[in-house]
Amino acid sequence: MDNAKQDVLFYVLNSTDTESRQTFLSKLLKKIWAEKRACDVRFDSEQEAQRYDLTLWNIQPQSFIPHSVAKQIPSAPIQLYGNEIPHPCKDVLINLHPEFPSQFSGYQRTIEILDQSDYLIQMGRERWNAYKAQGIEPTVHKIGF
Repeated sequence: MDNAKQDVLFYVLNSTDTESRQTFLSKLLKKIWAEKRACDVRFDSEQEAQRYDLTLWNIQPQSFIPHSVAKQIPSAPIQLYGNEIPHPCKDVLINLHPEFPSQFSGYQRTIEILDQSDYLIQMGRERWNAYKAQGIEPTVHKIGF
């Protein structure tokens, strides 16, 4: 895929708690689903993907987001993964993993969600530099500042 056509966004939240990050992720997924786009979400671990799956099931029924963990439901537009994504959707990748997503070039848009915790900021800077090294100029959106 041509890097010039790739879109990399960093959302930096003015919080340090996991719940705020998950709430923001849910809003983002709702928007992506409303736009009829497909999205893969890459978590730090399989356990994190499973935990977030429960969060999505507990949202009010009228705002349910069709999703699946690791293609258990192949037709679901939102797929949650532990680390590796065996069958990328090629549309939107949301990377919540601290390490650089080596598969990002296969997606039209890659989204990174950071908060103010020292570890996420440090790892986010490393991923930012990795995108720059690939010739991509990420866009930053600061939320709640």
